[in-house]
Amino acid sequence: MDEQTLAGSNEPTLQKSSNVNVALINGLYIGAVLIVFSLILYLLGTPRDNWLQYISYVIMLVGVVMAIKQWRDKYNNGFITYGQAFSNGFLTLLFAGILTSIYIFIFFQVIAPDEVTKMAQLAEEQMYERNPNISEADAEMGMKFAKMFMKPWLMAVMGLFFTALAGLVMSAIVAAFMKKENNQFV
Repeated sequence: MDEQTLAGSNEPTLQKSSNVNVALINGLYIGAVLIVFSLILYLLGTPRDNWLQYISYVIMLVGVVMAIKQWRDKYNNGFITYGQAFSNGFLTLLFAGILTSIYIFIFFQVIAPDEVTKMAQLAEEQMYERNPNISEADAEMGMKFAKMFMKPWLMAVMGLFFTALAGLVMSAIVAAFMKKENNQFV
């Protein structure tokens, strides 16, 4: 049996394992860059609602482009279908999301648990800024609801969910531009 068949598939066995391996390695790199960026912002005392937080999306987007390009050019002979590009980009950000979610949990649970209190204070301030006439009962209920989502494990799960969602959107868009199908007859 040659490398061309895997349970009736026409795709090479090597390609399937390489796609996941390449996505894993690129995802770990992107996750590490996101963690370092987050730590830099934390050490500089940058507020959580600062526009610099959006640079994380640029890091993810550049990472997806580079991962798909690497998979296409280095491991797939310069060709890639939309589906291959999409799956590579999504898997890359999924692995990055898993790594960053572990970091989020450790950060808020161990490294800087006081940040959760600061986030709650910021949320309360913003609530009063948006609605200065809010009743004390409504403010208390709003803060109780907000604090439900400020648990380290839940922030990690939400981080993974939103990274996966960003991976879906970014991969769908990037794959459309980076696909390069081999139209030669075999």
